[in-house]
Amino acid sequence: MRRSRLTSVLAIMGSTLIAFLLISPAASATNGDLGGMMIREACQAAGFNDAVRRSDVWFCTGNKPDQAILLSNVCRWQFSDLVAAGFTVTNNGGRCWTNPSAYSDVGGIAVNQYCNSLGYSDATVGETVASWRCAGHGTSVPIDFHAACRWQYPVWVGRGFSLVSYFNSYGDRFGIKCLALLR
Repeated sequence: MRRSRLTSVLAIMGSTLIAFLLISPAASATNGDLGGMMIREACQAAGFNDAVRRSDVWFCTGNKPDQAILLSNVCRWQFSDLVAAGFTVTNNGGRCWTNPSAYSDVGGIAVNQYCNSLGYSDATVGETVASWRCAGHGTSVPIDFHAACRWQYPVWVGRGFSLVSYFNSYGDRFGIKCLALLR
């Protein structure tokens, strides 16, 4: 009696473990969440100085008359690599989203090594995701994290995946990781 109970418990635990292993996080994450937005940088790319939120509307400000900005346009600008690859990129709930057939979190980025590969000696960071820079030889440049993801994970690129950087929020400067997506 005792042996059959132990056998039953072990069988249930084994089945649970197998089910857990078969359902990987990548398989369950096919919703296409691309993370937070770089609203200020999208405004700056359009020739404005900054972005401000008034009530529930974001505006690009400075250098020109203030202009309301559609968050879907920010997402399409931020993930223009995906748009060029044929993905639909949208905004929902203040986050960017897409429609992949496959979606996987492939890991982080060796930022200093990426900057070294570009000929810079170091990577520096301020208070936001957009504050990362490659620095050295008396100059610094903003880091293109989508390009850094492609550099870090060339095997995924070789398999036909589009790689982009992901961060949960604009202030999550140490939480940047790479996603691999298939259309």
